Amino acid sequence: MKLKIYLSTAVLIAITAAGCKKDFLDKQPFNQVTPDVAFTNAAGAEKLLSGAYGSMYNDYHIWDYMVNGDVTADNAYAGGDNPANIQIDLFTATSTNGNIGRDWGALYSDIKNANEVLENVPNIQDPVLDQGSRRNQILGEASAIRAYMYFHLVRLWGPVPLILKTPASLEEMQKAKSPVSEVYDQIIKDLEYALVHVRTTAPHKGIVTKGVVNALLAKVHASKPTPDWTRVNQYADAVITGGYSLFGSFDGLFSGNNKNNSESIWEMQYDGWGGPTGRGNWMPGVIVGSGWKRFCTPTNDLVAAFDAEGDVQRKNASVVFRNASDEGWSDNYWSKSSYPYINKYRNDDRTNSYIIRLADIILLKAEALNELSASGWSQAKPLVDQIRNRVALGSTSATSQTAMRLAIEKERRLELAFEGHRWFDLLRTGRAAEVMNAQKDGRGNNLNYNVSPAKLLFPIPQAELDRNPNAR
Repeated sequence: MKLKIYLSTAVLIAITAAGCKKDFLDKQPFNQVTPDVAFTNAAGAEKLLSGAYGSMYNDYHIWDYMVNGDVTADNAYAGGDNPANIQIDLFTATSTNGNIGRDWGALYSDIKNANEVLENVPNIQDPVLDQGSRRNQILGEASAIRAYMYFHLVRLWGPVPLILKTPASLEEMQKAKSPVSEVYDQIIKDLEYALVHVRTTAPHKGIVTKGVVNALLAKVHASKPTPDWTRVNQYADAVITGGYSLFGSFDGLFSGNNKNNSESIWEMQYDGWGGPTGRGNWMPGVIVGSGWKRFCTPTNDLVAAFDAEGDVQRKNASVVFRNASDEGWSDNYWSKSSYPYINKYRNDDRTNSYIIRLADIILLKAEALNELSASGWSQAKPLVDQIRNRVALGSTSATSQTAMRLAIEKERRLELAFEGHRWFDLLRTGRAAEVMNAQKDGRGNNLNYNVSPAKLLFPIPQAELDRNPNAR
């Protein structure tokens, strides 16, 4: 059975970020699924799944997710010299924005690869696949990968086309957008299927396991237009009791020496550009004297939030100040004599990055408990304090449901900065416009983002609209 080739509704747009020192798109794709390979046995099925995982090592997952999650929000400025990043930062992006087109294409390319697994693997006649339920494990992992991609799409764009199989006609290639509720229904359906079939443990944290799926289900139910806090609590509990534990040192999470640790639930596995798989990392590690400004510059507001909380440990682990006076670039927000760089990715292209870790889920459970009843803040408090105590902070002062909402929001911001979560937190709590329109620079001047409801979602890329008029 040959792997089908098709023109999906989204073609990966290879637009290189200006100013980047490395061009990921020049690399040979990891475990590329090629059309001349016959998938007729268990090895072919594993090849298909490897292609689905391997396609995640594209610009979106190793770089743009941070722009979308932190630069769009109040954690980072665009930095660098990339006009597409800067437009996203300033809420001036249009349908021709290169990053937005690239991200749409990358996510749909990932979905295409997951769909190939789900279409082909059930028909492979090889008894090896049915030993130890490996066939079902493969299908479960692919279902979770597809759900994860749609989870990003629906939060960034809202209604999007649901492509669940290889298009066999022009009509199927030009599908109309599905309502947000239908997209979430499909995400949950895929994740519920995956939960039954994926493994409990795996060789490393880059593989989808039950912990990953439970964590995704918790996050999805919290992000729906009408959150289901009972389900959030249920799935968060399954993660918390699933064998994970907070790593002892917050700074140690990001030292590069503790990959796949006890707190990690799902983790991108990097081995550098010279490694055996050639998987690199565009993370904005600390490089001074390289002649270019790093993308994703920490904001004055975030640094002030760390300082106001007396949060020394997380600030130092997340942000480092260096003298950049000899650099040739200028900056509108910071003095070059003491310029902030993100410190969570310190080893440049040899750093793993967390997709989900336990602290995220503990705080999500606290949020669920707080929302389930007016007195839920008292149940949420020990969970918030658990996160704070790790970094030598005292107990939260929140003593009401309203105060606890803001306390959890702040805790998630300081804990998860530069891990791609902040913008999505602001969106799902309905606080995005309010928070962003209040942003000021280091001199107290309003940044005038003028965020309206229409600016909370990305525009559909123009190239996609040209290909698929039904996506309007």
